[in-house]
Amino acid sequence: MRIAGRVPRITLLALTLTAALDVLAAENAPVDDARTLDQVQVIGQATSYAKTSVSQETLQRQQIIGSVNGALNELPGVVVSEADATGSSVWGTQISMRGFVTNRDTQQIGTTVDGLPNGGSGYGGGSLANRYIDTLDLETIEVSQGTADISSRSNEALGGTLNFLTSDPLSEQRLRMVVGAGDNDMRKYYVRYDTGVLGGHTRAWISASSARVSDWIDGSGKTSNDHVAAKFITELDRWTLSGYASYNDADEPEYTSVTPAAFATNPSRDGLTGTLTGIPNLDQNYRSGSRALRENTFAYLRGAFDSGNGFKATLSGYMHKMEGRGDWLPPYLVQARNDGAGAPESEYLGGSTSYGGSALGQFYFVNPDGSAAQMIAGCTPRAGFSAEYDPNCYAANVQGVQSYRHTHYDNDRAGVTADVEWTQELGPVNNTVRAGLWLEKFDRTARRDWHRLLNVGTDIGFDQQPYWVQFEDDYSTDEQMYYVEDVARFGAFSARVGVKQFFVDQTRHRTIGAAENVRSDSKSDPLISAGGTWMLPGEGLEMFAGFSQNFAAIPSGVLGETDPQRFARVEPETADNIELGLRISRWPLTGSITLYKIKFDNRIVYLPARLADGIDYLDETDGVYENFGGVESNGVEAALGYGWDNGWRINGAYTWNRSKYLGSGNADRDAALGIVDGAQVIGQPRHMLVMSADWQGENWNFGLSGRYLGERYLDASNSAKLSSATVFNANIGFDLQTLSPKLKGVGASIVVNNLTDRKYLAGVDGSNSAFIGAPRTVGFSVRVDL
Repeated sequence: MRIAGRVPRITLLALTLTAALDVLAAENAPVDDARTLDQVQVIGQATSYAKTSVSQETLQRQQIIGSVNGALNELPGVVVSEADATGSSVWGTQISMRGFVTNRDTQQIGTTVDGLPNGGSGYGGGSLANRYIDTLDLETIEVSQGTADISSRSNEALGGTLNFLTSDPLSEQRLRMVVGAGDNDMRKYYVRYDTGVLGGHTRAWISASSARVSDWIDGSGKTSNDHVAAKFITELDRWTLSGYASYNDADEPEYTSVTPAAFATNPSRDGLTGTLTGIPNLDQNYRSGSRALRENTFAYLRGAFDSGNGFKATLSGYMHKMEGRGDWLPPYLVQARNDGAGAPESEYLGGSTSYGGSALGQFYFVNPDGSAAQMIAGCTPRAGFSAEYDPNCYAANVQGVQSYRHTHYDNDRAGVTADVEWTQELGPVNNTVRAGLWLEKFDRTARRDWHRLLNVGTDIGFDQQPYWVQFEDDYSTDEQMYYVEDVARFGAFSARVGVKQFFVDQTRHRTIGAAENVRSDSKSDPLISAGGTWMLPGEGLEMFAGFSQNFAAIPSGVLGETDPQRFARVEPETADNIELGLRISRWPLTGSITLYKIKFDNRIVYLPARLADGIDYLDETDGVYENFGGVESNGVEAALGYGWDNGWRINGAYTWNRSKYLGSGNADRDAALGIVDGAQVIGQPRHMLVMSADWQGENWNFGLSGRYLGERYLDASNSAKLSSATVFNANIGFDLQTLSPKLKGVGASIVVNNLTDRKYLAGVDGSNSAFIGAPRTVGFSVRVDL
């Protein structure tokens, strides 16, 4: 197939104010953003594309139990929607940027951790950045909104890259302890020890945290998140050695989306419940039965060499292991074997397991002898039930039955990245040639098994021996990427041109279940990247322009389709990005304006099985992947910030984005897939405004931000939309040593999300549904430094 720093000073803050809108104009890099080979693989480069980063003020506005993804919400053009104020649900997390999206089903925005790939962000086996980094260990997030750096290690970066940076070890020894609590049973315990300089050349830290929170709707869903991490940096003459390791164990019950009509009826409830009734058709919505369990271990080692005479090189090796499970509660038992008419059902009796094969049927209630109960002929079910699910349509002595369906994920990744650069003076031209490689081996297994609930209506304890193993797939991916770029600087001008190419070989081998093995050997065309900058006569004023060709490999989950013919129709996504912008960096003023045009083809869209009548729990991939023609995005992003010597700083950013669907050229197919040529892309606001005001004093600080999201459409025909919404966040923090010298090193903070308790629908979730925006949430923390 051919296809086109430092830890955010947790003098954590707080506030109870109202008013104002928030936006962050994260400061753009100057013309020559040539960085040495340290945390990020961005070297010898003039920044000829839009690039922003999260400020320390924004980090102070995050709940200490919150996800690192939430810190993106004050950047121009970026929209992060989470199901609660702490980001505790991956199922309900969505990141959008210039018409591109990363959510549980679709990955179009690249994600890296200290410059290294995250291995995918999808729900079915992927890992968002919050699986790798504790919020209190986050230094910043670098965001390349469009063309991005050519060396970025991600095959999902159609629409830019998010690079999450861990904080560097401190030069001074320090022990930091943080305790936090808040609404919804929120609590967190965090400790970090920085060694200071050891042996004159090494610094390191180790941290550990444990967090708990309940869902904000009825409190029945209990989320836990435990995290351990460590980092070191050793500086030896020409060499810098560094490494990072983290372990994360998360157990997350989910939220679900609602229709606008359901929201209008009750804006404080989603479709899940916290009480078991004994009626399986109702208990399938039990919140604690829909959950994600994930364990992630990630580590890297990096060596960077600087000759001092223009030659630099770096070599990094990394590994990542993820073990996880996704749970659901189907309201029946599957007949995986034929026990004979009227005989007790072996799936109910337990003690044996069926492997593979197709479902022979389902049964919903059993008689006292364990045989499948039969419906009363001619029964009229109650409202909200179909006859097979209504216990009133069976004899009085029947017992409801229910499954606990588990999908197990086991991922193992290992990779190497290598970069070199050579800078020399060629007369009046300062010229840098840079090149690099990325090699990764990715093996993963997906297994689905069905267990019998032992005490229907009492708890969700299940028989540890599955009665049916529906399928098991082994996936293997070998990926290689190379890039070469030349960057020339002459006077006030710089220019760059480069090429990169991806080679992605994937296989799926079904070890349990009936399906053909699938293989996909693909490579991208050579992808061109080019750009330039011009330092204008005004101080700190610069013009830039950039172009890049990007692509996203076919996600490995697509190979899980049971129909090879359907898989054969799916093509990788490709995108052309063009940017033209102007920025200024003249303290205390920073600002930028960027015009962009993006066209991407073969857009892969996931059609959830729930779009059929009810939930098809037996569907092996939970949905269908199709190419939806394409999307064209045009827009402008403007950001402005100004600071005063008295500690005040204000920031603002406005984004106008027009993302529209492009038809595939086949009118019948477009109609079948719901494509409306020229319609606004689902969930993408046309207008977005963020504003913030922050004050930093000697012993205390506070900030207020507000974000306006314009109307967003719920379907591809643009027949239904969500109203615009403005949400405020606030923070205030204190260093308590002002109260007493004995409290030196002690600080406290309060963070308030959704300050005005606005009721609104947030992230769009497929056709005609969205997640409810979290209500006002207050968190408090105390920090002690020794």
